[in-house]
Amino acid sequence: MTGTLLLTGGSTGFGAGVALEMAARGWTVFASMRDLAKAGRLMEYTASLESGGAIVPVRIDVTDGASIESGLAEVLERTEGRLDALLNNAGYSVIAPFEEMTEADVRAQMETNFFGALAITRAVLPTMRDAGRGRILTVTSNAVNTPHPMLSLYAASKWALEGWAEGLAMEVAPFGIEVGVIQPGAHRTPFAGNVQFAMPEGSAYERWLEAAGPSLAELDAWGRDPALGIAAIADCLCMERMPFRTLVGEDTQVFAALKGSGPFELRAMVLRAITGAPGPGALAGSDGQGPTGDWPVASRVLQRVAQSVAQDRQAPGVLAAMFGFAN
Repeated sequence: MTGTLLLTGGSTGFGAGVALEMAARGWTVFASMRDLAKAGRLMEYTASLESGGAIVPVRIDVTDGASIESGLAEVLERTEGRLDALLNNAGYSVIAPFEEMTEADVRAQMETNFFGALAITRAVLPTMRDAGRGRILTVTSNAVNTPHPMLSLYAASKWALEGWAEGLAMEVAPFGIEVGVIQPGAHRTPFAGNVQFAMPEGSAYERWLEAAGPSLAELDAWGRDPALGIAAIADCLCMERMPFRTLVGEDTQVFAALKGSGPFELRAMVLRAITGAPGPGALAGSDGQGPTGDWPVASRVLQRVAQSVAQDRQAPGVLAAMFGFAN
């Protein structure tokens, strides 16, 4: 299957990678970004394509309605009104305790990650509906499966996208339009470049980060090759029939299973064990249990869940590296 694809957040990370992969598979990819000066690498690659595919950078700011309108008009003019697929990928995160995020921080996070996806999807739906076909895939996150302290607004934006997509899928299916979400696990992408910090000096949460910081700093080492996530996204866009929800990576599989079978308290305990986050009461002068107390139970829980997930697939190598499981 080939066709025309519009994707957001196309200048770096998964967006740029998917643009390159889809063009290599013969698609015409309109890679949108706020700053076209960042399109140099994509254009260099396009010159060497032999697949018949192409990459066309388009300026779109998903938080600006006029920008969406003009960018989409350019796409449809070039394709003579055809658009086969949309990939909602634009997003960033703010690392901060919710209490100390400003109202501007909160609204900006939701404007880009959530409302931006809604706005561009609303704009493309008439074209797809008139054609009687179309595919809309939204990149969410493993953050919908497990608590993400200090990233609560990022997680909220991804939860919101999943709830919206479920309803949208049923609304537009009668018009021949498919809707899906894809949850990438940990990948070594330049997403870190889209991370903002909002921690004022003298924050009451500095001790929290002192406890969790060393473990959090090691999380990137657990990430898999981004080519695996890029290929999974491209496969969803190209397959004959796209599933609604796709989970990428052993970590996502395990935490999704844990979410479906255990209470929040259990998932919180596991996250404390992994990240080193302080336990209940640990910063209030009580004997709150920290990561050392959580780890023995968390390790047993993760082993059982990982074994269950692995029954119908290859043993989870990433989890073996993360938690010391035997392959």
